[in-house]
Amino acid sequence: MFVSDNMPPTHKHPRFTMKRTVKTLGVLTAAMFLLVVTGAGSALANTLVFYARIAKLYTQAPNSKIKMPVEDVTKREVANTWGAPRSGGRTHEGQDIFAPKGTKVLSATNGYIYKIGENNLGGQTVSVISSGGRIYYYAHLDSYAPGIKVGDPVTTRSLLGFVGTTGNAQGTPPHLHFGVYTFGYSDAINPLPLITDRTAPTAVPAVTRTPPQRDPRIAGRVRAS
Repeated sequence: MFVSDNMPPTHKHPRFTMKRTVKTLGVLTAAMFLLVVTGAGSALANTLVFYARIAKLYTQAPNSKIKMPVEDVTKREVANTWGAPRSGGRTHEGQDIFAPKGTKVLSATNGYIYKIGENNLGGQTVSVISSGGRIYYYAHLDSYAPGIKVGDPVTTRSLLGFVGTTGNAQGTPPHLHFGVYTFGYSDAINPLPLITDRTAPTAVPAVTRTPPQRDPRIAGRVRAS
């Protein structure tokens, strides 16, 4: 059939268009109701908020100093094991901080819990993302702090877990493997230069020297001479 270019476009019947619109709205309403009932809508909203917070962290300068992540341990007690050889041709991408089993592991920075999980090398682990998008990795945990979950905000006083020997640390003295990554988990940097003690060293009181007292009899003779 020949169709002229001058023929007007075909219009759909208004009743058909209205029927499709009502049907589409009905499907959307049902989907929204399902999201609310199942909690999926709330979970989606929380996920979007979490990633918005992470995006904001990337705009901030990375921390130049961080807190010691293991309670009651000082920086001078940590032997520098960065880059030490490990099994399978690996090198050590972090610092091992030794402490009794069950010692508190605290967040070294402010930020958000980025990941909680278990793997063959690290055992039970927690990752925190902080300023500059850096990820702080806490491994070999004996157990997690009660109730923590991905997306939780943390400060340098937040409990993440407890020192242990999970993962490939079994058979070694209890310790925390602490790693810092600048871009995802691909680029590790040495955490030790960044770490500062949680408690400042006890200040030694300055010794006040008392000026020597001159014998008044000598002083009198000096004045009289």
